[in-house]
Amino acid sequence: MQYETQILCRKAELTELAHAWERCRRRRAPRQLHHRLEHIAIEAEEMTRTRSPGSTGNEGMMVAALFNRDLGTLVGAAPFLVQDWTWRCRLGYVSMGAFPVRRAVLCGTDWLAPDDPAEQEALLQAVLSAEVPYQMLFIEGLPVDSDLLRLLRTSPLVRREFWVDTPAEVTPRRLVDLPGNFDAYLEKFSGRTRRTLKYKAKRLTRAMTNGMRLQRITRKEELPRFLEQAGIVAARSWQGRCLGQSVDGQAMRCKLEAFAERGWLRGYLLLNGDAPVAFVIGMLDESTYYYERVGYDPAWAAYHPGSVLLLMILEDLCADGVPRTLDFGYGDSEYKRLFSTRSYDELTVRLVRKSAAMVVPYVTHTACSSGAALIRKGLDRFALREKVRRFLRGVRAPEAQVEAPSAACDEAETAPRGEAASTAHAATPQAVR
Repeated sequence: MQYETQILCRKAELTELAHAWERCRRRRAPRQLHHRLEHIAIEAEEMTRTRSPGSTGNEGMMVAALFNRDLGTLVGAAPFLVQDWTWRCRLGYVSMGAFPVRRAVLCGTDWLAPDDPAEQEALLQAVLSAEVPYQMLFIEGLPVDSDLLRLLRTSPLVRREFWVDTPAEVTPRRLVDLPGNFDAYLEKFSGRTRRTLKYKAKRLTRAMTNGMRLQRITRKEELPRFLEQAGIVAARSWQGRCLGQSVDGQAMRCKLEAFAERGWLRGYLLLNGDAPVAFVIGMLDESTYYYERVGYDPAWAAYHPGSVLLLMILEDLCADGVPRTLDFGYGDSEYKRLFSTRSYDELTVRLVRKSAAMVVPYVTHTACSSGAALIRKGLDRFALREKVRRFLRGVRAPEAQVEAPSAACDEAETAPRGEAASTAHAATPQAVR
């Protein structure tokens, strides 16, 4: 096949390809929400809203498109979001430097490439040679068996023009296969774990003296109050205190409103009466629920509110009957290992363009990464890594907080399940009943 590539940076250019784009997306398995043109456009709008003053450029996107030259049809694409980003080089939670960078982030965990190796090579060449002024390509959660990762490792152009950095080792991406009913899901746990879940559910229920409530958020008009309450929790959480992350900004509000209008939004809020304790911001598309932003008030850490909320969400999703999979997203943790039913290996890749402007940021990052790796190795040697992590986050270890039976101590990150409704209501976890 004779092919040609183009770099598209305007929403209008992509709109003309809507039908062909959707055909490409549906050929990929599994299909991803982040590859939908509407989703890309919404995320790109957020990039332009948060662009640095005086910054110029495209509409927040860069899409390498591969066309069949004879038929003029789209056969593959690599969509990126382009943002003004601050590269913070850290040792743990201590910032050792911050550098402004123009970064291109791949939408989803892989590209929409055809199977032919020559066509894949042409598509990658278009991305790497694009005249869009990015200084870094960032690909999060790339499957280790993907053709894109193979090409990145073997491409002469990559080696010549970029420094290749993998911020973390290979990690599992964990998912939950949701059966037709919640009881079937619970069968994955041992009897001892189920008793632990029941204990923690009862303990949290008793502690919430104003009544435990679960709220599901799907509509645009529910967002202002939800983001206000989630923002309170986020500011108190370790992500807010240590990393400065928030959820109640104007750009976030506009993006979630757009998601709600398309029926993708599904957030959850766990409350003690009217006081927020934990939240989840997620998206539901086709048969997959994307578990994206989470947080809990550390004052409630002894009662495992995040894990309690997660199991209540799983029960709600099973009762809904539409989602068949919960995707935990990038990164691994103890609670993901506990609740997931399967996983696959993935890797994050960062390509830093070789230039004078990027030497200091890259060297600083490399030094911090090497130092952090040595610190982790030393802490692991003395089994102190988890304790130090909790200390830095301001969270005491569960065994120091919970006067629980031995089974509860053995299952450090387990949690109860609950029964959720589509609006706020009193929630009594099924494990308690």
